[in-house]
Amino acid sequence: MSEQKLRGGVIGLGVGKAHAKGYRTSPDVELIAVCDSNEERLQTLAAEWAAPVHYTDYRRMLRETPLDMVSICLPNALHAEATIAALEAGMHVVCEKPMAPTTAAARRMLDAARLHNRHLMIAYNFRYRPDTRWMKQMAQSGALGTIYQANVSWRRETGIPGSGWFGAKTLAGGGALIDLGVHVIDLSLWMMGFPAAKTVSGDTRRLFGPRGLKTWGSRPPGQPRPDFDVEDGGVGFIRLANGAHMIVLATWAEHNQPQEDAIRVELQGTEGTAVLHIRNYRTDDTLRFYTEMHGEPVTVVLSPRFGGPQGHEALIHDLAACLRRDLPVPTDGEQGLAAIQILEALYESAATGREVALDG
Repeated sequence: MSEQKLRGGVIGLGVGKAHAKGYRTSPDVELIAVCDSNEERLQTLAAEWAAPVHYTDYRRMLRETPLDMVSICLPNALHAEATIAALEAGMHVVCEKPMAPTTAAARRMLDAARLHNRHLMIAYNFRYRPDTRWMKQMAQSGALGTIYQANVSWRRETGIPGSGWFGAKTLAGGGALIDLGVHVIDLSLWMMGFPAAKTVSGDTRRLFGPRGLKTWGSRPPGQPRPDFDVEDGGVGFIRLANGAHMIVLATWAEHNQPQEDAIRVELQGTEGTAVLHIRNYRTDDTLRFYTEMHGEPVTVVLSPRFGGPQGHEALIHDLAACLRRDLPVPTDGEQGLAAIQILEALYESAATGREVALDG
């Protein structure tokens, strides 16, 4: 292992702020360059972080600043373009979720990574919580027996973006499913060891967004948003190659408990069921394990210890450590592709009203 730290950069300083924290606190990488099209935000954050160089043009940054790894935190439709440019410049890439709006774009990213012998990693930050990691250990250890069903959801009572690119299909690729659903789809696949998806059925609805209802951000409540052309909710049914199936639900808006923002992953097995339920990003009371002992039902309440880096910060620490020590990276692009294939099939099924079969 080289004694010299890796050189890191962040492109896009929205969610990129969370990436930057990881670069700034990691013992294996230092933040060298940042880029954002908003000049005022760029100047403020570059000064706060003491970033040596900053740009409003990411291509110029990639051309002029030698970096070992870079985070791509741009609108979804720009992920492939910026990722491929960084890979061509010889950098390892951490791309925000979703990997890309389409399978074709995701495959181009993977092809570029192979061609240039660089790592492509996806920023699945929820894998870096003690409760999700416990769930994965339970699933992989066999404690649940044979997992036959995964029920996954991310449901927001009020959560439609009131402005910005999230409501525009040309930039986002979709709405609640690709924004929120991608996380819980990935978590369940990751916990189960990435079984292949065989068939996908889905449906979507756009009921609140066009009327300007249940928005957060800059738009006044009830003001119609004519540019909103993505779903504010969607559902799906996925048959998996290992014989299990997944039911997915993602909503930006619904009539529910006020301010509810809940992530749920439930894995049902022949020997037990494990449930992850994160309400409003809490770290307490998130886990249950249901089983039987001596013929009687048993409920186990888990309290994993939270402390130290988590989420994006822990993810950047982990990836930088793996790169510096030449170890396999844990959130590789092939895993990112798995969720994109399912999402693309969900949207196709919703548009055609038919089940979609996936190759392989």
